[in-house]
Amino acid sequence: MRNLTLKVVLAFMILGYVVAMALHFAPSKWHASPAFVFTVCPPALLTITVDPSFTSVAVILAPLNALLYGLVGLLIGLGVHGLRKPAQGSR
Repeated sequence: MRNLTLKVVLAFMILGYVVAMALHFAPSKWHASPAFVFTVCPPALLTITVDPSFTSVAVILAPLNALLYGLVGLLIGLGVHGLRKPAQGSR
């Protein structure tokens, strides 16, 4: 059962990192609103007044976003674990 929770956490962490990197490489013609950017990548609030470089996104913002997404994945994984019935013969 712990493997499922770990897989969910890792999947969410990878998704969080990819989302932050995708926002960095998104074309400017998409005109992503600040509300959208701050919703999918809350650590972007750290760079509210500057345009972050690739290095700061890859080393600071994306890992922070992955951490936040991982915490959400942990909550979901633990929730799924808690809702499952215990196996026969175990308490």
